[in-house]
Amino acid sequence: MREHPSDDELMAELAALFQAVDGVPAEVLEMGRAVFTWQHVDAELAELTYDSWRGDPAPGALVRAEVAALRDIAFETRSGVQIEIGVTGDALQGQLIPPGPGEVRVVLVSGRDTSAPVDEVGGFTIRPIPPGRFRLHFRTPDGVNVVTAPISL
Repeated sequence: MREHPSDDELMAELAALFQAVDGVPAEVLEMGRAVFTWQHVDAELAELTYDSWRGDPAPGALVRAEVAALRDIAFETRSGVQIEIGVTGDALQGQLIPPGPGEVRVVLVSGRDTSAPVDEVGGFTIRPIPPGRFRLHFRTPDGVNVVTAPISL
């Protein structure tokens, strides 16, 4: 007499069947990516204000890094929090203004995240450079949550 499969086994077989017959529709994938946008709905949005690849006028000295950046990017919130990033060969070198210690989280579209420390003068290094689209999420020393507009490098 054959033993009945468990619910988990049935669900796995059903999922494999649906995947084999029809992959995930593009609309469903796009809706999933849209959820990424709402992940930090309570955070203040830091909008892109400068991108050296777009030929924007330079806002001044960006990113206090020892290595010359291949690309400079700057963000600013309505309340005046600024994030300056220099893309080097294998890392992102950044500066949070106003400065202060903390942590920066790199949140990928997939939802996976990693973090890096922000030092007492607001400097941070993210290594390796995140693949694909991502956002940077900060909690400023005075408790404000800030998230950048999506970034693709």
